Amino acid sequence: MDKFIGKRILIFQQRSWGIGIGHFLAQKLKREGCRLAAITFKKSTQDFVAGQREVEYELVINDDEVLGNSRAYLAGQDYSLGEICRDLGVETIWPLVQSMRNLVRSYGEKYYYSFKQNVPDEEIELYIKAVYKYIRVIFEQFNPDLILSPNFVALPFIMMNLYAARRNVKMIAVTDAKIKGMFMFSYSYRDDDGPLFTRLAELNIEKEESPNKERARQYIAEFRQKFKNPDHLNVQDKPISPYKTLRHELSPYYHSLLWLIKKPRHDLKNLGVIMDYRPPRIILRDHYMHKRYKRFAQNFSYFPFDRLRKFVYFPLQFQPEASIDVIAPYFSNQIETARLVAMALPDDYTLVAKDHPSMVGLHSPGYLEKIVRTPNVKLIDHRLGSEQILKKADLVVSPNSTTLAEAAFYNKPAIQLGDLGITLCLPNVFRHTDFTTLSSKIRDVLKIDLHTLEYERLLQNFVAAVYDTGFDFNYTKAWAKGLKGGGEELWQIYKKEIERNL
Repeated sequence: MDKFIGKRILIFQQRSWGIGIGHFLAQKLKREGCRLAAITFKKSTQDFVAGQREVEYELVINDDEVLGNSRAYLAGQDYSLGEICRDLGVETIWPLVQSMRNLVRSYGEKYYYSFKQNVPDEEIELYIKAVYKYIRVIFEQFNPDLILSPNFVALPFIMMNLYAARRNVKMIAVTDAKIKGMFMFSYSYRDDDGPLFTRLAELNIEKEESPNKERARQYIAEFRQKFKNPDHLNVQDKPISPYKTLRHELSPYYHSLLWLIKKPRHDLKNLGVIMDYRPPRIILRDHYMHKRYKRFAQNFSYFPFDRLRKFVYFPLQFQPEASIDVIAPYFSNQIETARLVAMALPDDYTLVAKDHPSMVGLHSPGYLEKIVRTPNVKLIDHRLGSEQILKKADLVVSPNSTTLAEAAFYNKPAIQLGDLGITLCLPNVFRHTDFTTLSSKIRDVLKIDLHTLEYERLLQNFVAAVYDTGFDFNYTKAWAKGLKGGGEELWQIYKKEIERNL
C-alpha cells in the first residue's frame, strides 16, 4: 500500500466504462491512499460522478461541457495550433481530429454517418484549444503521477497521451492482444508501447526464454487446426424468437415516446443530431434504414468465391472506429484505398474485399455498389469465413485489422498501411504507405518464404510474449455488462500494472 499513498491518479471516466469499471477502480485506488482526478465523458457519467459519495475527486472536468461550448470554456484564452502541435510533438493536429466522429461526420444527414463534416473548422479549432487548455489545467493543478483510460479512442485521449508522454507520465489503457481471450496494457494510442513490446524484444534476441513457450506452440497448432474467431465477432445469425422480434419492431416507437415525454440530456446544441441525441424521426429512420440496408446486403449479388484465382485480400473495417480513424487516418476512405491497392496489383492478381460483419445493415446499398464498380475489385459475401478466405489468398493488405494477425497463423504475408503497433510485431506483417511504390512492395513480399524455422520462432515468441505480459479476463463483457463478481480479479490485474508504473 505504501507505493500508492499520496500518488495522484487521473482517470478518464468514459461513459459506461466510467460507471462500471472506472468507478470500481477509483474506489480501490482511494482505499489504497491515492489522490484522484477525473475527466468525464457523457452527461450521465458526469451526473454519476458528481452524485456518488464513495470517491472524492480533487478535480473533475466534464468533456461534454467543453465540447458543447468550447468558446465559453476558453474564456478569452487562446493558443495557436502551432503552439499546441509543438507541445504535443506532432507535425499537424488534423489527422488526430479524424477521431472525433461527431465533429468530422454528420449523423443527422445520413444513416450510418455521412462523410460530410458536422461542424465548421472554426468550431473544431475551438475544441482543440479547449482540450489543450484543460489538459494544461490538469497538469498545473493536479500534476498526475499516472493516468488510467479505457482506451485511446478520441482526440482528448490522444492529446493527453502525447502531452503526458513528453512529461514522462504514463497513460495506461487496455487493448485487444490479437490472441483469443487475451488483453494487454498499452501506453500509446498507436498500441506500440507497453510491456508486450519490451518482452517480445527480449525473446526475439534470445536474451530470455518464455515459460509460456509450449503454450504458445500449442495455441498456434490449435489455430491452424481450427480457426479461432475473435470473441467480439458474432459470425452466425442466431434464430430470434417471435417475442424478441416483436420487441425489436416496437422498440423505436417506445424510445420515440420516451424522447417526447422526457427529452434526453445528451443534447449538445452545436452538434445537433448525434448517436446520443436522436429525435423520433432519426430513431425511426435508423430502424428502417438498418432493415433496408441489411436486406440489401443479404440479397446482394456477390462475386462467387469459387471463381477466384490469384487474389489479394482487403478486409473492410468497422467505421467510424478507432482502429482506422485514429491509427490509419490517411487510409480511412476505404473505397478509395481499395481502388489504389487494386491499381497496384501485379500480374493477374485481383483485389478481394469483404464487408465487416458488424457493418452489415450500416453500409448503404450505394456503398457496396461503389466497391463492386471499382476496377479490379471483387466484393465477396460477408458471410464467408475468414479461414477459407485466408487459406486461398496470397496476400493481405489492410490499414489495420485483426485479419493481419489471423493471417500470421497461416504463414500468409500481409502489408499494413496504418500505424497499429501490435500487428507490426508479427513476422508476416510489412508496413508500406507509398501507393506509387506499392506494386514493387507487393512483388517483393510475395517472394518472401514464410515457411521457415525462423518464422515459426518469431511467431511463437509473439504469442508467448502476449501470455507473459497480457491477461486472460473477459474484459469486453465486463465493460458491456458490468463486473458482476469479477471485480477483485480485475483489480489485481490493474494493481500489478499500476505498481509497475508507480
